[in-house]
Amino acid sequence: MPSSALKHAIKEWQESRLGVSLRAASPDSVPVVGVSGDAGITAVRLDSRSIIVARDGWVDSLKQLTAGMHPDLLFTPFGAYELSRVTLPHQMSVWGPNWYMFADSESWRGRVDDRVAELSTARLDEVDFELFWHCYGPGSLAAFAVHQGDRLIALATVKDRGEPFMEIGVDVLQGVQASGLGSAVVSAAGTWVLEQGRLPIATVAPFNVPSTRTLRRVGLEYGMTEMTGVDGPFQVPPQPIGTPLPDAEIYDYYPDWAMNRSIRPNSDL
Repeated sequence: MPSSALKHAIKEWQESRLGVSLRAASPDSVPVVGVSGDAGITAVRLDSRSIIVARDGWVDSLKQLTAGMHPDLLFTPFGAYELSRVTLPHQMSVWGPNWYMFADSESWRGRVDDRVAELSTARLDEVDFELFWHCYGPGSLAAFAVHQGDRLIALATVKDRGEPFMEIGVDVLQGVQASGLGSAVVSAAGTWVLEQGRLPIATVAPFNVPSTRTLRRVGLEYGMTEMTGVDGPFQVPPQPIGTPLPDAEIYDYYPDWAMNRSIRPNSDL
């Protein structure tokens, strides 16, 4: 649970991002607040209270859609589908929910790992960001890497998200057998952020069990949930990845015929 000071910082930061006060947020319903201009849509669950901020022209439709809907329903894939019924005619879909994880010096548990080296931001031009696509490319403030010989196998990069937060993006190369690589590079990145007098943040989707474990291991704590409008067609999150235990067998509960045949491959985008 974030400290009261960290909760206050998260609230102020989110209000600055949205350009509205969160005082209208509710614990058992989802109020809709309109903003002028070409804003998209953002749904936020913060400190057990929820709100949707969206462009003025969508407010009435969103209010009808969410009337009587509990936040526990909205902040799910079902909610992303439902909100996208309003946004898709305007070439925007809703992605989420995403969890936002935060840390301060009180919660941080990052550890030094000798495998990690700071990578000059100039060398980010050499990184294949189709492989390390959760990381931020050239323009990152800092980068921390693990190499196996000359091969980059783990990377965490840092970008500015506005006072007081800097965001960490992390990827570990598929198929690498070494353990703890994600924790190692995230630890280095988060420690660097704190040394700059800022606070680390990372985002993760609920389906990504391994990454959520990694972030919690180094002291990042759940702070809020967000669903966001993104330009383009509706994109479906993958099945959960990871296993409950390293040797646990996991199975599809439903047979092949129950899979959603409407989902087109990513290569069609």
